[in-house]
Amino acid sequence: MFKDNDFLYIDYTSKIKDTGEVIDTTNEEEAKKANIYNPEKKYKPLLVILGEHRVIQGLEEALYNFNENEEKDFEVPPEKAYGERDPSKVKIVSLGELKRQGVNPYPNMLIRLQDGNYATVKSVSGGRVILDLNHPYAGKTILYHVKVVKVVKDDVEKLKSLLDRWFGENNKIGLELSEDKKSVKISIPKEYFLLEDLQTRKYILAKDILTYVLPESAVTYTETYNKETFKG
Repeated sequence: MFKDNDFLYIDYTSKIKDTGEVIDTTNEEEAKKANIYNPEKKYKPLLVILGEHRVIQGLEEALYNFNENEEKDFEVPPEKAYGERDPSKVKIVSLGELKRQGVNPYPNMLIRLQDGNYATVKSVSGGRVILDLNHPYAGKTILYHVKVVKVVKDDVEKLKSLLDRWFGENNKIGLELSEDKKSVKISIPKEYFLLEDLQTRKYILAKDILTYVLPESAVTYTETYNKETFKG
């Protein structure tokens, strides 16, 4: 059985119970078979840190009762998946209003509203557009097939997992953990200096390290500039 802050890598496929429609998977062949393959996505086991709440509630709760290499099928009810449908979130807006926002709506189109929320276009008729602000899978029971393929126990490996999350696999970030585990030193090479969101990534990485791996440690970043930095 697992506990909060455990690092798990899982393979999974999720489906809508009523229809059998595959909505997400870490398996490339499964994605192709279900016609949801995205060539820009890397199909690989997903890192889940228990207690982080980055995956839906029902999936995370189920993972606590797994063992390493265990494989299970289970279902997640709407209230622990994408929520129950809320009729009050179905709204009527004018077609002209959306067109002024640069949106030419059509049925089943997913659009982003000015307030940042997403909505699904249900119908377009007579200058009126019916929008559904519920999640597309709201009210649906989700079926999961999940396997815990790896459990990360070593602190250095956990740090590397977080580096992979925020800087990608095969990154060139330097990492050094002191013997007493009170200090984490991270070296940023010049290839990353011009990333627009570098400071955000550094901040979130440090926060994750202190929250889920080494709460009593201190994280230090090093960026070294010299004449070689500006060549090429």
